[in-house]
Amino acid sequence: MELIKTVGLNFEYALADHKSLNDVSLSVDSSDFITVAGSSGSGKTTLLRQMKPELWPVGKRTGEIYFEGQKISKLSAADSAQNIGMVFQSPDDQLVMDNVIQELAFSLENIGLPASTIQKRIAELVSFLGLQDILYENVQNLSGGQKQMVNLAAVLILRPKLLLLDEPTAQLDPIATKDFVSLLKRIHDELGIAIVMNEHVLDDVLPLSNKLWIVKDGELAYSGEVSSVLKQLWDEPTLRSFVPDVPYIFLNTGLTDKMPLKQLPLTVVAGRDVLQETQTKFDENLIQHATHDDADAVAKISHISFEYDKNGYYVLDDVNLTVHQNDWLAIIGKNGTGKTTLLKVMMGLLPARRGSAKLLGKRLKSWEKDKDTFHKEVAYLSQTPSEYFSYDSITEEYVEHGKQLGLDDPEDAAKRMLEEMTISHIAGQNPHDASGGEQQLIALGLLLLSQPKLLLLDEPTKGLDPIRRMALGRILKNLQTDHGLTIIMVSHDMTFSAKFANQCALLFDGKVVSQDEPHKFFEENFFYTTTINRMLRYQLPDVIDREEVIQ
Repeated sequence: MELIKTVGLNFEYALADHKSLNDVSLSVDSSDFITVAGSSGSGKTTLLRQMKPELWPVGKRTGEIYFEGQKISKLSAADSAQNIGMVFQSPDDQLVMDNVIQELAFSLENIGLPASTIQKRIAELVSFLGLQDILYENVQNLSGGQKQMVNLAAVLILRPKLLLLDEPTAQLDPIATKDFVSLLKRIHDELGIAIVMNEHVLDDVLPLSNKLWIVKDGELAYSGEVSSVLKQLWDEPTLRSFVPDVPYIFLNTGLTDKMPLKQLPLTVVAGRDVLQETQTKFDENLIQHATHDDADAVAKISHISFEYDKNGYYVLDDVNLTVHQNDWLAIIGKNGTGKTTLLKVMMGLLPARRGSAKLLGKRLKSWEKDKDTFHKEVAYLSQTPSEYFSYDSITEEYVEHGKQLGLDDPEDAAKRMLEEMTISHIAGQNPHDASGGEQQLIALGLLLLSQPKLLLLDEPTKGLDPIRRMALGRILKNLQTDHGLTIIMVSHDMTFSAKFANQCALLFDGKVVSQDEPHKFFEENFFYTTTINRMLRYQLPDVIDREEVIQ
């Protein structure tokens, strides 16, 4: 049964000078699990919002959208709310009530269901999702993965026919991501709900999908069965980065040339099976491990402890950490283990209960006398890039910040930074109108204008497509090489951390429980490691990046 159909759909945002969607014709069947990919700002979120009338953005829309054969504009608000559900990228954007059970009841009360029906639906769904242990928890005390689970539950309790998800795992750690994606499989298979999901990291979702759509410059550039589209992407170098690690290896090496498309491996176990069937042999090459010398300590954390509530539990408990000049440290760990809290304590945004932090050779208290110099030499990118925006256009943001920094030629500096961050094409836009990934780049560019010596990044690849993730990594690597930049990064992106960091640390239960160079760090991990390491760990245990396999 066809749920959604668009015919010649075009959309242009108010005051925009170009179309965000251009002549898009597509259909979604009731049995579909569709993954939508494309570069940041390509129109994926705009496309998803067209499928839910309450979320239509302001602008000019032409063409037709149908839901179950009737124009979607004729769908009543109640029918749309119940039949078409949507989960957003940021877990906090969708929560409206104080605790979990109130959140689940809220949407049912809004459609006028009696109390007895509400109670029955909550009981059934909580059992299906396994939410019993957090049913009366305050939503603000939940981890990112738990919050996203509650958001999903609040949509599912309305029993929709179509579920739309806009990068729902962008802020989740790898384990929480796998739990969430596994739940989506159950929802699709057992409840028969069609799913359309925007995603940048395709490794976990493509094995569950029957179709893959690629959006490029507002057009549906590729659509079809997953393996078929992946082979088409492989033939277009500009989009090859979207191919996940497992199929990337096989397409690159030609191991699947004699195999039918349906056998293109998408999972670790499928990849191992093909390697056994084809009797693939590897020569163990020596991997060049990232170096880490004993240069001067740029950041030194000594016995830091922190608790949000007096007499509460310690989010950070006697943390010790030393980062040397020109290091790139990736701090990895589960949602809620204190990674963001650690960065905020290091910046002086949260007061440590015990211990001390020394940055660029000076304790935080010493920096209080010279805060202007501190914020030029030590930059911090939070998970909410919109906090850094004050002006009506991106160019104005950069020029005015350049003036505040006292740069000789703020206009020229702004132009060069916009080019370096690959956002020149949106320079005239309001930064709040940019996509989530583009906002990350805008905010980072603002920070880099001061040429800091130490850069603290909280999930810098969140919302970035694979092409821009690699471009960001190269930009930061060049700054390390040319200007001696030191980076401390909190990240859930194992592949990015493995490729660019030269030190990785695991934070668990408020403590740093492991720290080493990437190859040794990931080789010794079982869950917190890369897809490539999982697939080849018994043949090439020291390999963590797909380019190493190709070499």
